[in-house]
Amino acid sequence: MKKSFSIIFITVFATLLLSACGFNMGAKNNETVIATNIAMTVSAMNALQPTQTAIPVQPTNTLPPVATITAQPTATPQSCNEVMFISENPLDGAEFDPGETFTKRWRFKNTGTCTWNTNYKVVYYSGDDIEGAATTKLANSTAPGEVLDIVYDFKAPAEGGTYYTLFKLQDDKGVNFAQFWVQFKVKSEDFAVTNVTLSTEHAIITGSCPQTFDYQAVIKTNNAGTVTYYLSFSDGNTSSTKSLTFSEAGSKTISGSWELNASGDYWIKLYIDEPNHQMFGPLNLSLTCY
Repeated sequence: MKKSFSIIFITVFATLLLSACGFNMGAKNNETVIATNIAMTVSAMNALQPTQTAIPVQPTNTLPPVATITAQPTATPQSCNEVMFISENPLDGAEFDPGETFTKRWRFKNTGTCTWNTNYKVVYYSGDDIEGAATTKLANSTAPGEVLDIVYDFKAPAEGGTYYTLFKLQDDKGVNFAQFWVQFKVKSEDFAVTNVTLSTEHAIITGSCPQTFDYQAVIKTNNAGTVTYYLSFSDGNTSSTKSLTFSEAGSKTISGSWELNASGDYWIKLYIDEPNHQMFGPLNLSLTCY
């Protein structure tokens, strides 16, 4: 290819030289010849240029996506005193009769790293002070992973209602770390007078008549309510019906006097109309006149 270009260059140069040196051609003819030669030379050079082959464009390789690495959460270290509630029996809301005894059991699992030794305590913390509630030490040690049964014997109060008592687990350093409770109901009895006590300071009197016997009656109920009553006397008389209102279970006292002017033995009774329809007594009296 380089050799061909050299030959063409020499040919063009010689042609131009001869034209300039004055071949027997006119100036016009010379210009024509020169133009023709240049055109032929350019055509020849174009014919000798190599044909450029189109290079296909290679597709750009797409890089695969890079996986994102998510940091895993770090596990929270266990603390010394951790507890998991497992069960209780009986369940909260159980109902008992007034004065009934029952056993309450809670089961817990030690999920911490420390052993619950016998210096750990179950502390009576707050709530109703029911019979059987107290602060006690653990009877046995409970290692991590083991279960602990806490058992109490309680006695239901005499009055009806709902009762709640809170306890806490306390470690050997005096730190509370868990709490639990007992909640139960005591059945409310039907309102009733449970007892009537009739009394007098002087049941036997000797003296000039007439004489007056002062007496009293203590009426006891099991709940709130209204009592209606009247007094009955051995001479056949009765008092008017009266009422007594109780805001809660308890006792109330009524009093009265009875004047007698003849020797003899007497008595006083108290009849509860509502709610019992029941007679209480008698209170026996004795009078000797002179």
